Amino acid sequence: MNDPNGATEQITAAQLHGIIWQVWTAYLGAGPTITEAADQPPTDAEITASVCIAGAWLGHVVLRSGLAAAAAIATAMLDLEAGGVKPDDIQDATGELMNITAGNVKSLLPHPSHLALPQVVVGQAEILWPGTRLLTRAAVAWDDHTISIEILHGDTPPL
Repeated sequence: MNDPNGATEQITAAQLHGIIWQVWTAYLGAGPTITEAADQPPTDAEITASVCIAGAWLGHVVLRSGLAAAAAIATAMLDLEAGGVKPDDIQDATGELMNITAGNVKSLLPHPSHLALPQVVVGQAEILWPGTRLLTRAAVAWDDHTISIEILHGDTPPL
């Protein structure tokens, strides 16, 4: 369904793939290989970073990865030495990467939609967003790591 401004309520896999490629290339210095991901999120994620989008559209943009992948993101994004990455660097870089990605997703959505601050959870945990459904998920192969990026759409509660 489209709004009067021409924005769509759905984000396609092709749109997500394009956003990921642009963000990874611009901020991490190398284009990733992006494919459709499994229907289920990875169960071995050691870090989950997400940004909520709320307003005319409700949902979340979520990154799930291992700590080694998150450390590689921090190394590239913050221009650090490979062994010099600290836990705060990992949280900052993955949160900011999702903030940038979510901002690009938001540009395709109905107006007004707003970004919340990134949330980053370190450790293996089953993190759920009740009242959401998966719109699309991508597997990102980059720097010998695989990272999952997904877009969840929130159900609008009845008035």
